Amino acid sequence: MNNPLAWTPAVRCMAASGINVVFALLYLAVYAYAYWYPDANPEVNQAFLPTAAGVVGLTGFAMSLLSWISYRLRLRPSPTPGLTLATVVLCTWVVIFSTYFYGLFTHLYAGVAIVAAWVVGLTLFSAREMGVNLLSTLVFNSILMMGAHAGQIPYAPFFNTTSTSIGQINTGLMRPMNAITLLLLGVVLAIVYFIIARWKLREKELLAVGETLGKANAIISRYVAAQLADEVRNGNYEALERHERRKLTLFFSDIKDFSTAADAIEPEDLSFLLNDYLSEMTLIAHRYGATIDKFVGDAIMIFFGAPQSSSDRDQALRAVHMGIDMQKSMHVLRQKWAEQGIAHPFHIRIGINTGQASVGAFGSQQRLEYTAIGRQVNLAARIQAHCQPDHVLISHSTWSLVRDIVVCVAKGSAEFQGSHEPVQIFEVSL
Repeated sequence: MNNPLAWTPAVRCMAASGINVVFALLYLAVYAYAYWYPDANPEVNQAFLPTAAGVVGLTGFAMSLLSWISYRLRLRPSPTPGLTLATVVLCTWVVIFSTYFYGLFTHLYAGVAIVAAWVVGLTLFSAREMGVNLLSTLVFNSILMMGAHAGQIPYAPFFNTTSTSIGQINTGLMRPMNAITLLLLGVVLAIVYFIIARWKLREKELLAVGETLGKANAIISRYVAAQLADEVRNGNYEALERHERRKLTLFFSDIKDFSTAADAIEPEDLSFLLNDYLSEMTLIAHRYGATIDKFVGDAIMIFFGAPQSSSDRDQALRAVHMGIDMQKSMHVLRQKWAEQGIAHPFHIRIGINTGQASVGAFGSQQRLEYTAIGRQVNLAARIQAHCQPDHVLISHSTWSLVRDIVVCVAKGSAEFQGSHEPVQIFEVSL
């Protein structure tokens, strides 16, 4: 929202009208000061002050109304041509009466008002809309100057104009100094247009690139773990590329008899079930801050402790509570699937183990995978395979970290391939 090009049309109108409301209040404050302290402002035409205050007050009221309407429409992304036109026309009117009140050629504010309006207008509106604004300003000011030169209307009526102060003699449009003033004003406006046009072009390109990168980031985040995406966004590339030994809590789950269920379910129903199941498990994993390593068909590998880590106890507790929530969510999913006519609902097994593992990027130069490998990883996978459906089985190393909070039942010792000695396992009470 810091880039005006990303604002909705109504927000741009609100900004333009809001600026004019602020200046209207400042005008009125200056007029009040000039009215109450005339001796301090002898150059001000006291007789014209009520007219000036009335014009500024009505304009400020109209701008306030536009600001309120713009605020109500601020969230509408579609164009609001009527509102934009009203804002541009009213802003044009502000510049016209401002330059007329103070004299186009004899007061610094007149030129500043035109340049400032040009800068703000080009930033908030299109060049075409502001071209109408500038053309209208110059045409009407020319008419007013010619009227003043012919003596039909006063020149710079806000001031007590004399030939020795602001100068009634300077009302001619094509007098040498006035012609130079117009030329300089035109050059300044052209330079401002060039700068803002280049800036807007660059900002549009950056917005397009940002939108493309945002879409790419959203897609990439669906293919890699959320923690990995965060590390990449934060520029912490080295932490992902190096290999290190860390104490992780490793989580594996799979669906009992998935191959049999796949043969009995229509492919469309199977795709729906698997996506529904994996989506729910992913939401739960994200809720516990887990790093999802991979999906292998129906199997899920998750770990805690990398790339971000906390205490061993915290990581083990989050893993176990995550497993409990996953099993509980399966009851809800199976009920939903049964109501949809699915005759073969899924039942999952979960195994959790805590231990040292090598974690980092593994693979080739062309393709890498951030994962954990080692004996403790294999043990977690084998504990999962040993688990009964609808249960959560954990190793002794995990149990020792969570035993004072999570209720577990000892299931004795079991021998697993790759393990030098039997491993005590515990079943988590759901």
